[in-house]
Amino acid sequence: MPTDIEYERLQNGNGFCAKYHGHKIGEIDIVTIGANRIIIESTTIDDNFRDTELCRNLVQCVADFARRTHKKILSLCPRAQSIFNRYPEFDDVRLISAAE
Repeated sequence: MPTDIEYERLQNGNGFCAKYHGHKIGEIDIVTIGANRIIIESTTIDDNFRDTELCRNLVQCVADFARRTHKKILSLCPRAQSIFNRYPEFDDVRLISAAE
């Protein structure tokens, strides 16, 4: 995986993108619900980067944001959900049930 991938917040604030040499290669779209929840709606990954850690790194961006803002994350995106299922380090920001 290239080490010079840059991650940044989208201008509209509704997610993060990954750029490689100035070209967008991935994006994760989020929606903030109320004061304490974030929903991951979708992720898109360039075909050339599908078998890399790009999706995990985008989820990491959302998780870091959630930790800074004291929010929990619910993923409606199957790709991001698989990351949550595989990596327990995201359990602290993962919204397990609607009651949380």
